[in-house]
Amino acid sequence: MSETVRRMKINKRYEGQPCQWCGGLFLLGEDGAICAACENPYHARCWDKENGCNNPGCVNRPLQQLKDVAPAGAGVAAKPTRPLSAWEMVCPTCGDIITNAYCFRCRNLSPSDYTGPKQTLPEAKEALKYAIIGIFCFGFILGPMAIVKGTSAKKKLAMDPRYEGEGLATAAQIIGGIVCLLHVVNLVVLIGGVASGE
Repeated sequence: MSETVRRMKINKRYEGQPCQWCGGLFLLGEDGAICAACENPYHARCWDKENGCNNPGCVNRPLQQLKDVAPAGAGVAAKPTRPLSAWEMVCPTCGDIITNAYCFRCRNLSPSDYTGPKQTLPEAKEALKYAIIGIFCFGFILGPMAIVKGTSAKKKLAMDPRYEGEGLATAAQIIGGIVCLLHVVNLVVLIGGVASGE
């Protein structure tokens, strides 16, 4: 029988990422649980409390109790149990109270549902900074770093509608690629000049 969860101490790979149940960030050395089927990370306490994975399509998702199932056509109960603050709203999918229109329980990621303010992802800015500096110096190091950072920023942007900056990440990838290409051409010219004896 295969395991449904891989329990571990949170390492550098997962540090700073959000738990898929509670949304809290992982701290280094904390008890963690990684779903064996879909690789989503959770706090061990959240996995145990919720009895499984939060991914709607995962085989390790806990079965819904009959008392939680609404009759057909009833929809989600949208009555909050307390007054909502300015940044809170009720998730249209699961009915939980959420902030910034992003629900960690049902992983509602639709950018069209999010109407709050957006911030530029710092990683996209950093990728573009590496690419531009790479044009003038250390391009053989900063060019590939800009490409990797830009790709990572695009993945984060696709997952979280609260951030913007896809254009910055794309620009970083393109400039980083050009910088790498220029350094390869320069290296070929230098090697060609040495080989011909000039």
